[in-house]
Amino acid sequence: KTQLSLSFLNFGQNAIFSTALSAAMVLSALGIQEGNMTVGDLVMVNGLLFQLSLPLNFLGTVYRESKQSLVDMHQMFNLLETKSSIQEASGAIDLDHAKESNGLSV
Repeated sequence: KTQLSLSFLNFGQNAIFSTALSAAMVLSALGIQEGNMTVGDLVMVNGLLFQLSLPLNFLGTVYRESKQSLVDMHQMFNLLETKSSIQEASGAIDLDHAKESNGLSV
């Protein structure tokens, strides 16, 4: 479920970014053709858009990790509430962990 939502998120981000980058490049190319912009302006627009995409990827990673952590916590609490099928034998003695065995402490 988390992987599916992450896939949709990544697809959406990439589609929006690719569309915006293509539109900006076309508009910049038209600006160069009309003489209102230089090739350096085109490079600047391209670099600026790529710098804006990095925080979006970081936010996607933070979202994915947060979502996965919540799923893992839910599963852990469900596991903690599960009753064990193994029962302690009647008359079982407590183990003393402070005893030494063969010179080694256990």
